[in-house]
Amino acid sequence: MLDLHDISREFRVGPSSLRVLDGLSISFSASETVSITGGSGSGKTTFMNIVGLLDKPTSGRYTIDGQDVLKAKSDDLAALRNRLIGFVFQSFFLLPRLSAWRNVALPLAYRRTPEEDARRRAHAMLERVGLGDRAHHLPSELSGGQRQRVAIARALVGDPKIVLADEPTGALDTKVSQEIMDLFKEINRDLGVLVMIITHDPRIAAQCGRRVVLRQGMLVAEENVGAEMDAIALERFGAARLPVQAC
Repeated sequence: MLDLHDISREFRVGPSSLRVLDGLSISFSASETVSITGGSGSGKTTFMNIVGLLDKPTSGRYTIDGQDVLKAKSDDLAALRNRLIGFVFQSFFLLPRLSAWRNVALPLAYRRTPEEDARRRAHAMLERVGLGDRAHHLPSELSGGQRQRVAIARALVGDPKIVLADEPTGALDTKVSQEIMDLFKEINRDLGVLVMIITHDPRIAAQCGRRVVLRQGMLVAEENVGAEMDAIALERFGAARLPVQAC
């Protein structure tokens, strides 16, 4: 589904350039759960922006669902992003004056979905994430975990093939974080959606079927994660380049 080959991304900083991603090659298939980890400045956010079609690489090749990203125009990328990708963020990004169901229905507005159909689909998705009885509540009337469930429902309402989650449990306590992670795993299992999670939390990373570690814009470790993996290992990741394991 996603194939990135020799991806680099540079930014101009005055007269010089800063390379944030450096020759990164990796592929992802449907129905995976993947964690993207690494220290500050490792390139995680830039990687997520490129995967999510919010930015283009400076060089390399990126295809998503058979489409060549570097050859696509901005309007085509926006349409592709709206059709294929759902986003979940740490800060929820819900519109405060809209009810839960209207927040969930927002991606459908960009598709010009008739309001009655959008309402029906939004309510169904809120039921799917366990918030059917909160459809008419404003974000201020919901807990942090409930707001994140609304954000997840919004990400899923357009039937995406990929959900990209940037620190989705970062603002939540341990118990609620686990509930949200269980929901991601349920979505992956039941809907066959590729779930990719950027996280600093080793406990969250350990629950994904595949772990990708970035360092200074390069892929330094990639492995399948067993159920018995030591979740503390990620926190102890050192400077040495780790061998890449086949997935």
